[in-house]
Amino acid sequence: MAISIPWWLNPVWPILLVSGSMAITAVFLDDAAFSLWRVPKYLNEDLSLTLLLAIVATLAGTLIGTGMAVRGRSMTLKLNARQVGFLRVAYRVMFALVLAGYAIWIASAVIQGVGLADLIAVVDRELGAIRSLKSNAKPIGGLTTMTQFAPVVAVIGLLLQRLGVGGKAWVLLILLAGIRTMFYAERLALIEICIPVMVIAAVTVKPGSRWRGLARIAPLIGAPLIWAVFAISEYTRSWVYYQTMTTLPFTEWVSARLAGYYVTAYNNSAIFATAHAGSGADPYFSIPGIWNAPGAPQHPGIFGYEPEAWWKQTLGTMGNIEFNNQGSFLVAYAEFGLIGMLAFWLVVGVILGALYSSIGKSSVPSFLAYAVVFVGVLELPRFIYWTEGRATPMVIALVVIGLTYPRAKSDLTRKTHLPKWASEPAGERLLANPEH
Repeated sequence: MAISIPWWLNPVWPILLVSGSMAITAVFLDDAAFSLWRVPKYLNEDLSLTLLLAIVATLAGTLIGTGMAVRGRSMTLKLNARQVGFLRVAYRVMFALVLAGYAIWIASAVIQGVGLADLIAVVDRELGAIRSLKSNAKPIGGLTTMTQFAPVVAVIGLLLQRLGVGGKAWVLLILLAGIRTMFYAERLALIEICIPVMVIAAVTVKPGSRWRGLARIAPLIGAPLIWAVFAISEYTRSWVYYQTMTTLPFTEWVSARLAGYYVTAYNNSAIFATAHAGSGADPYFSIPGIWNAPGAPQHPGIFGYEPEAWWKQTLGTMGNIEFNNQGSFLVAYAEFGLIGMLAFWLVVGVILGALYSSIGKSSVPSFLAYAVVFVGVLELPRFIYWTEGRATPMVIALVVIGLTYPRAKSDLTRKTHLPKWASEPAGERLLANPEH
């Protein structure tokens, strides 16, 4: 199977084009512009400079990790029968766990009193319907968490499908995530499946296919799709209230709101750094998944408050509770200090760059892992996705796959000219060449 990695998958580019551009926007917008989102601007000159330094450190790390490479490349993917069998088993096991997680979640919701009337209320866009449904359908730690294997299942499933050896059922996960987005207002559940799938699809487009050109400009296609998902979810959520509170047409209002989620996240991180100063608290928001893991000790708190409660109170006092993302770059600054922040983001960049580079160095697990973690690169303005509790199952699954994947001398071989068999159907190739 021919693999072509487009330029935009190199972490340097999304960090520049998403994190960098949104940071510049947040820094140079005046106070009046922030009033659109009903928040005062806290990004002063010092915090703005610190923010830009953090982004530069991340970029420096990615360049180190990628060996200063910024262009895409082409190679050939080879899997032997043992490796394909491993992926098929991993796919089936995790798919079963995801379905079990959803089944437990639905059963729990029904036991807690959720009925058809609650679902109809959401569809009818009744005010407060989603909030009521969420309060009566709370996830169960350690059980419904299994639904978070879905992104890993989806990328393995699509790869197997492209190889012609099954995996088609992964599409069901998009439907389940879509239902979760609509009734639970959890857009990220859909995004964290669709983005990795888009990555795998773009990388595995057949040579000579008319889709190859589209793969190179996928960001131009993906941005409108993300806007559409956001608009649909907001129409059944916030627009129910704001349609009577604003004179803006829906398309303008939802565009401003989407931009607000990213721009205000940078401002919120400035609020975070300002309010957190002098607390002496242990880091929490940079690494929440560690504190929330089963058996982990309780965080000592921030100024006497449980961390999440402290942030909610701080944001309610200094910002706008509707835009509640705490940000990322300045959060690390508040919790680790300037030197610690620079080291933190340098290391993050190196890991991203190394993971990206290892795709071309005999690592199919890295190929799958990078597709999943790429979501976090795009979400960097809003929060540190990879250390969130929701990402923990994915990280565990990817680490286990990376450690147990059957090794061959060469899984991914860089090619200047692809061999003749690279364009043959994958299933036939695997059967005809079981040792390659």
